[in-house]
Amino acid sequence: MYKGVRIGEIDVQCFVSSRFKLDGGSMFGVIPKTLWEKKSKPDSLNRITLAVNTLLIHTSGMKILVEPGMGLRFSRKQFEIYDLDKFQVKDRLLDFNISPHDIDMVVFTHLHLDHAGGAVEISPEGDYVPVFPNAVHLVQELELQEAKNPHPLESASYRRDDFAALEAAGLLRILNGDEEIAPGVRVERTGGHTRGHQVVLIHSRGEQAIYPGDLIPTSSHLPLNWLMGWDLYPEETYWRKESILRKAAEENILIFWAHDPHVAASRVRSENGSSISLVTGSSLPVG
Repeated sequence: MYKGVRIGEIDVQCFVSSRFKLDGGSMFGVIPKTLWEKKSKPDSLNRITLAVNTLLIHTSGMKILVEPGMGLRFSRKQFEIYDLDKFQVKDRLLDFNISPHDIDMVVFTHLHLDHAGGAVEISPEGDYVPVFPNAVHLVQELELQEAKNPHPLESASYRRDDFAALEAAGLLRILNGDEEIAPGVRVERTGGHTRGHQVVLIHSRGEQAIYPGDLIPTSSHLPLNWLMGWDLYPEETYWRKESILRKAAEENILIFWAHDPHVAASRVRSENGSSISLVTGSSLPVG
């Protein structure tokens, strides 16, 4: 059910922490529906199925969680809008015999509600509390600033409740740019999707993997101009995406797709020095 890979000496599990639906047009921006619906078939409300594919990284005795998903703090109407499945990341961790208390670090690519909502839950007493009380939670300073004072175009994508409890508990670690956060695990601020968006890189013994977050949300977004309508800085997304895919093709880097409902990870190749395609047989299916 859960897909594991080994990057050098680092073990990585990829599993679905949330499954939901969003409008297909918003996920493919200016790309005509006649093109994107061949990749992602919409339902009667024009929504396509998506996942939040969470990484569990084991390195040097640490357990690092990348992207805790959406959580369950939504109204009945929101559950219907997103067609959100009612499970959450801590339920999935139990399948690995891992308690939320065992997680040492949580990494957010950014703080949009579908990526950060799973880090906080409501206690029986009605308080907002961290799901991972022993973990430091990493976010870029620019991202936190944006989440606290969002641009009007993305105000609906942020919820202060997703990070306020972490901040109050002293569990937020603020980053300023690129940093090696653990042996073999590095984050790089990219911007693009949001001002403080970051990607996660894994490297060990000459092997590499990357979690590009919402810069390349699914394997259907390989064409460089297939960008989301949610990208606040699309030109920056384009160039960062081009750089990631070109390097991944040249160096055989495994790419984990943050929102692909069918493919957890793939390798890519360059064709004729221009277009990028999936390497046949390299894809790791979502369980």
